[in-house]
Amino acid sequence: MEKRRDITFDIAKGIGIVLVVIGHYIPANAPEWYIAFTRFIYHFHMPLFFLIAGFFYERSTRKESYGAFVWNKFQRLMFPYFILSWAIIGVKIGLDNYLQVDHPVTLDTLYRVFYLPEAGYFLWFVYVLFLIFCIVPFFKPGKRLIILSLIALGIAFWNTAPTYCCFNLVCRNLIFFVVGMWTARKVWLERLMNRHLFLWTVLTVSLSIVYAYLPQRFFALSLTVIMGVTGSYMVVSLSQRIARCNHKMAMIFNRLGGMSMTIYLFHTWVMGGGKAILTYISFGENILEFILSSLFIIGTGLIIPIWLYRWVWAKNKFTSRIFK
Repeated sequence: MEKRRDITFDIAKGIGIVLVVIGHYIPANAPEWYIAFTRFIYHFHMPLFFLIAGFFYERSTRKESYGAFVWNKFQRLMFPYFILSWAIIGVKIGLDNYLQVDHPVTLDTLYRVFYLPEAGYFLWFVYVLFLIFCIVPFFKPGKRLIILSLIALGIAFWNTAPTYCCFNLVCRNLIFFVVGMWTARKVWLERLMNRHLFLWTVLTVSLSIVYAYLPQRFFALSLTVIMGVTGSYMVVSLSQRIARCNHKMAMIFNRLGGMSMTIYLFHTWVMGGGKAILTYISFGENILEFILSSLFIIGTGLIIPIWLYRWVWAKNKFTSRIFK
């Protein structure tokens, strides 16, 4: 009998990308409870993706040279980074004379994207993930992971790290990739992650409340690292519960997880169009309209990128690979 594939991490990525899309929609008229929720999910929705990437990197048994590995990751991550960055620059420059453009750019940005994702700042994730993939192969074998862990833990608290080449974001997120590697390596850690949904939820919520009342110093920074891990474990544990239920929710999040990269790359474009439409018709003036407009914009940010991939990018071998 064929072993059934574990879809827990696909579901986790599905939940994670929904949280990312929600976190990127914070209109000026958002009620306080919505703002509080987005602040809460920001503690762990991106660490989750780094942790999952580290988990599967550690579990990978594929044998290839360092050069081949990095080139494969460059195609997968940096091709869409540069293509979308330059497309955003072209669109912004083209529309600048006709419409008010958020975060306007100049032609100089065409080369600045090599060391800073200022054309579309949301693309920092793929840039940072690529840099991490360039670093970790030197530390994967045996006890070298201990050295990488000490380095990651140390630089996680470097709050004055330079921003060039997103080095500050590498410092902030390498620790979560390393935790993912340890989780894949140690069976007891994987069991902790999968089996204690209540514990991880209580810890994450409690620490987020404490964090809200702390000054931005070392202890607060420590809490962000801890919440990145407990929040990620919370989502994976929840995904384990959903996967066991074997119902429509599992299918939906599994589908979203499989398309999480294409949603990440294109959701801000789609949501920008949705916000422009709602602004034109003056929608969202009261709480009911806010909820309906939020569902509309968040929903289109999730669904239209999938539709775009299915009917446009999937028709070409190159785009079908780099945009999924």
